[in-house]
Amino acid sequence: MAEDSPARGDARPRTTEPTDRQPSGADIGWGITGTLLSGIIVWGGAGVLLDRWLETRVFALVGLLLGLGVAIYLVVVKYGAVDPPAGGRPTSTTRGGQRSRPPEYRKTQKGRR
Repeated sequence: MAEDSPARGDARPRTTEPTDRQPSGADIGWGITGTLLSGIIVWGGAGVLLDRWLETRVFALVGLLLGLGVAIYLVVVKYGAVDPPAGGRPTSTTRGGQRSRPPEYRKTQKGRR
């Protein structure tokens, strides 16, 4: 037992077994927020610096839009689309988007269709 604990002041060795921990929703949200903000700040800042150097006013806007576009692309590539929950909620529409007709036992008394 004493040989498993690190010496005083030494770091504990990392485990070699893989961790199957999935990131929480907050982790994913902060990752997306950080990616979007960093893209806007970096490319917008590059545009501002280019504007100052060339004495123009267009590159800051181009940098902001380019940064936002690249950041959105990176978020989609990294996180992808959200998978629907397993066994999801049944819908009352058909594939074409039209409502399906109720079965015979659910028809109303006022009139049969």
